[in-house]
Amino acid sequence: MITRSQKIRLGVFVAFAILAAFVTAVVIVAPKFIQKKDTYFIGYRDISVTGLQEGGPVKYHGLTVGNVERIFMDPADVRSVIVEVSLDHGTTIKEDTYADITALGITGLMLVELRGGSNEAATLKPGASITPGKSFTEMITGQAEIIAEKVEIVLNNLIDLTNPENRSRLIQLIDNSNRVMASVQGLLRANSENLTATLENVKQASEQLRELSFTTLRTMKSLERVTRSDSLTQIVNNIAEITNSLKKNRLNELLAEFSTALQSLNRLLAAMDADAGTRSDFIRSLKTLEETADYLNEFSRLLAEDPSVLVRGARPGNPPDDQLGD
Repeated sequence: MITRSQKIRLGVFVAFAILAAFVTAVVIVAPKFIQKKDTYFIGYRDISVTGLQEGGPVKYHGLTVGNVERIFMDPADVRSVIVEVSLDHGTTIKEDTYADITALGITGLMLVELRGGSNEAATLKPGASITPGKSFTEMITGQAEIIAEKVEIVLNNLIDLTNPENRSRLIQLIDNSNRVMASVQGLLRANSENLTATLENVKQASEQLRELSFTTLRTMKSLERVTRSDSLTQIVNNIAEITNSLKKNRLNELLAEFSTALQSLNRLLAAMDADAGTRSDFIRSLKTLEETADYLNEFSRLLAEDPSVLVRGARPGNPPDDQLGD
């Protein structure tokens, strides 16, 4: 039989269980009623909302900003489905924002993805309608149609390419290609030695060109060292000093004196032309100077061959016989 103390313990346990359930319900459910939400509507016309469920997430550029509250038919248009979404209070929705229905992973479930929106556009007030975008099914269908059209074009081109006329042309082209390749192979075999020699000559020419480039590089480096050396600088400085010296020594006056001397020589030559005796004396003087120059050259040659000539004198090459009479 149940005692009074057991009944009290059972009552306390049931009371604590009910209290815990109530607290859990309050913690889970209360925020949904306490938190303020902004409600918007999206009308999809002739667009399938398969996979979209109430309570599903609503994302804005990837961020979860709310949930799907209700999905119902439009009473005024049987071809339209109204999706009621509740967004976090303060979420900015622009007039040019549109709502797509996209896949949620690989589960087959769908979510509402808000896209677009510009800073210049006006902000939608809660309760307004968001512009509907495309559904995942529609996008896949559109891409499938595009792929089908491209496949059809490819098949048509293949059909045109494989008609009897084109097939014969293709076969003829392949035969011609085979003959050309055979001719090229024969030509290569017949001229293999010449080709090898040509390649060898090209190799030698490239090596010579490489050596020439190295030589040119060394020459350029040598010229660079010469141009940067102190010797060239000193030569330039010496030329500058000579130029300055010529300026200081009054080169113009020297040229004027030289011109005067030339004029005097011209007058002397004119006088010699006028006086035959003076001209003959001048010619004899020149001959005497020439003989003197010859004697001096001979003396310098003898002195270079035998310096002792200065001490003992020179002996004639063909001395006369002293025993012979005059």
